[in-house]
Amino acid sequence: MTPIQKFHRQLAAAKLLSPQQTVVVAVSTGVDSMVLLHLLQQLPMTERPQLVVAHVNHHLRDQSQAEADYLRRYCQQQHLKLVLADWVTAEHPQSGIEAAGRQFRYQFFANIMRDNQAAAVLTAHHANDQVETYIMKLARGGDIAQLTGIAASRPFATGQLVRPLLTWSKAQLRDYATEQHVVYFEDVTNQDVQLTRNRIRQRVVPELMTVNPQLLNHVADYQQQLATLLAAKAQMVTVLLSQVITSTGALLVSQWSTLPSQWQLAVFSTWLEKQTHQLFTESKLQPLVSWGQRRQPAASRLTLNATWELHRNAGIIEALPIKKRVKKLMPYEKIMVDLNQWQKITTTQTVGIFTQAPNVTSQPFWLTTTDWPLMWRPWQAGDRIALKGGGHQTVRRLLINQKVPVELRGQVLVLVNAQGNVLWVVGHKFSYRTAGTQTVFLALKHES
Repeated sequence: MTPIQKFHRQLAAAKLLSPQQTVVVAVSTGVDSMVLLHLLQQLPMTERPQLVVAHVNHHLRDQSQAEADYLRRYCQQQHLKLVLADWVTAEHPQSGIEAAGRQFRYQFFANIMRDNQAAAVLTAHHANDQVETYIMKLARGGDIAQLTGIAASRPFATGQLVRPLLTWSKAQLRDYATEQHVVYFEDVTNQDVQLTRNRIRQRVVPELMTVNPQLLNHVADYQQQLATLLAAKAQMVTVLLSQVITSTGALLVSQWSTLPSQWQLAVFSTWLEKQTHQLFTESKLQPLVSWGQRRQPAASRLTLNATWELHRNAGIIEALPIKKRVKKLMPYEKIMVDLNQWQKITTTQTVGIFTQAPNVTSQPFWLTTTDWPLMWRPWQAGDRIALKGGGHQTVRRLLINQKVPVELRGQVLVLVNAQGNVLWVVGHKFSYRTAGTQTVFLALKHES
């Protein structure tokens, strides 16, 4: 199969072989995007879609203007419509410039799609990009669904985003450019190994390919297998979910709890996503599953984030938006701990539980798996902390001994575990522990 035939088949799969359709082609003037543009131009006129070339001058390199000027001349000579955008230096952020540049580009592409009633945006992501993305996600960790990598196509703006070169290796693209005399520009920043992706591109991937030259194909196979498994999982979850919800969409605890244990978290995750239209990692949802299935008082609730909370009552769980709250926490309110995140719990206190110490005043502390989920809440009569030597002290007596004014005692919050045991009287004293399964750091910041 010739490269043109291969490309033809990939566009056919995306249903873009029609002169009645318009596509936006993202061109940076690098070898990948210039080959993509050249391949599109080689399609027969009876099948070639209308092309709109889109280019962003990011003003990040000295040669950026030369690249834009070359592309302008090229499109004039080839009678191609070109839309240019400038991401001026004054708009560059102090940090996160790569993410900000990507956001600017894709908003630009979306605008062009709308203005030209285009069916798709075509980008030149290729097989090496796929492997680099896969390795980066593998190193960062997270839900297994995130390992699916770069999709060949996905919904975008008013149409779809299509990557027709995703099965092509970088070497194949360079070979094609050489054979067809395609002019392109080398991005000198691709050699900067201070950037994570460039380190993986320049060092990790070449090393892995010496172990097995078929690395790109193997990763592509894994991606396809994982996508198939996730699709099958989604179908099964849809069936199970229909069996454990009420007509109003609430979760029936009794039916949900009888599902096979390996499906309970997946069903809960899908149910919560449908209710809130927000995504939650499974690592955060596991404690919620434990909370939902544990014996609870007649009615209880749990804060998810700033906008949603869970209500459990009479054997059902509902996800409800949080109503406007008063500044002071009421006695019955609880805030679920988000690991490795600062959380504002009073007007003057911001706290967090971290796997690595965020500041020099952080307190190392032992936790066990049964401690989760952890909560912040106002202290209550009967609360007490463990002391060295095996004794206990009530929070009330602790505050008296530390001479906390009566009018301020009601504002003191505590950190409690799933059993309601006080682990920390925030700003005053830690409960005594010498063993556990996980070391964390309890941290506090005071604000005026």
